[in-house]
Amino acid sequence: MRLWLPTLLVIVLTALALTAAGSPPAATPNGRRLWMAGIFVCGCLAIASTIWLTRREGGEIFALAGTSTAPSGLPTALDGSSASSLTFRLKVLEDHVKELEAGRQARSIPQKSADDLALYLKKFGSRRVIVSCIPDDLEAYYYANQLVNIFKAADWEAQGPQITKIFGDVRSPRINVYVNGDDSSDTDKILLDGFAKFNIPYQSRVTPSGAIPDTESVELFIGTKQSQRSNAGAD
Repeated sequence: MRLWLPTLLVIVLTALALTAAGSPPAATPNGRRLWMAGIFVCGCLAIASTIWLTRREGGEIFALAGTSTAPSGLPTALDGSSASSLTFRLKVLEDHVKELEAGRQARSIPQKSADDLALYLKKFGSRRVIVSCIPDDLEAYYYANQLVNIFKAADWEAQGPQITKIFGDVRSPRINVYVNGDDSSDTDKILLDGFAKFNIPYQSRVTPSGAIPDTESVELFIGTKQSQRSNAGAD
């Protein structure tokens, strides 16, 4: 085995990881799994080849010593250390793969659906909508920000993303829709019809008292993502 092989495998592993991290969100699940498998296999090969070379070099040192009285316990200790190191590195690699996979599962609306939704909403004229999200959740904030951009493209009066705890600890991958109880506009119906039309997951929620004082605004709240279900429509 060439001495440069572990380095080459690490370079290939790095290239695969960077490619996976920069792949578009619209990549197919099968494609993402193949990238993850490739990263994992290359990492295992790099670690295994490094351990093999280390053990071989250790054996050569004993052979060059020209003596048969070398402590018998040393090779055993080397094998145990190598096994422990291999286990640790595999665990680190598995965690890294899981992080990359989780990053690819962030919520987002496909670009075509986003463009189609903006065109659909635009024909109803300007409406007022507030987009908010749960605090300390960067993934939820990015998803809320995408919604704001869609509404602005539709020439709607969009506010946000706003950070709020008023709706509590909502744990749902869907867009949570809240309206004032005295709201007589059809803005919420337009939004729900648009979400259903373009297969965007949503859920109508009961608005806490006083949470939305504006009777003409609809609030869309993004909570913490808990699953990858994407069935459009309310429960």
